[in-house]
Amino acid sequence: MKVEKIYLPGKEESELREYRYIHIKSNIGKINKDNFVNAIAAANTPLIPKNGGVLSENFIIITPDEKRFYGLSYSKDIIGWRQQIIKGAALLDVETAQIKNGEHFAVSNGENYELKDCQFERYNFYDDMGNIVKSNTPVESSEIL
Repeated sequence: MKVEKIYLPGKEESELREYRYIHIKSNIGKINKDNFVNAIAAANTPLIPKNGGVLSENFIIITPDEKRFYGLSYSKDIIGWRQQIIKGAALLDVETAQIKNGEHFAVSNGENYELKDCQFERYNFYDDMGNIVKSNTPVESSEIL
């Protein structure tokens, strides 16, 4: 059986899109996997970016101490969106993180993890039969590009 390779959002740097991960403590409370993008993006007013947008990457990085970080990305006015997301996260008192050099997972509170020590999940993706899988599904490290 062929192993499908899965793209890890943010592992490779891009000039057109930037990736961040948002720590969601649980699905109980104001912020959860269904609303975190809108909650973070709308928390700071007025809106800083002049164009572009932000979206969920439907990908989760789980640190060795089991913190769950949900991926999002933004494009066009990257500097404006970066400021918007960082300010929104601060207003909502949530940590953000980024992949650095394709090997490290750096959290806004100063914690730093090796990606090889983390676990990964994805959700809202299509399986081999074309059905959408909404639940969090583990991804083996060997399957990640």
